[in-house]
Amino acid sequence: MRDHSQDEQALMKIQHEWAEARVKGDSSYTRRIEADDCTIVWPDGRSVNKRGDLESMTADIIFSEFKIQNLHVRLYGDTGIVVGEGIIQARKGNEDLLGGRYVWTDTFPNQSGQWKVIASQISPVLEK
Repeated sequence: MRDHSQDEQALMKIQHEWAEARVKGDSSYTRRIEADDCTIVWPDGRSVNKRGDLESMTADIIFSEFKIQNLHVRLYGDTGIVVGEGIIQARKGNEDLLGGRYVWTDTFPNQSGQWKVIASQISPVLEK
């Protein structure tokens, strides 16, 4: 039987390291934690696979901030669901791509002892 508190901590750590990797432009971290068949739904509604996500990191997209403010982890057998909230700022050249508060949901099955993200959706929080 697995220790859920260790799994929860591991998934929280992945979230923080993934955010740091975005700001640093470190695609090697993304390459390691995304499953080959990963699907990501970006805030503009576009869906990309792992290759598309990695290509976005090698383009001229610069993340200046990815501050996680809140994380909730739920475990269902060997699958972890992480719901997060935070501030994200990103630019492409002179164009603001992301700016403000976002929420996301990431799905991580544990594959051979490693957490791999298979699905991620990022949504902007609408101001009232």
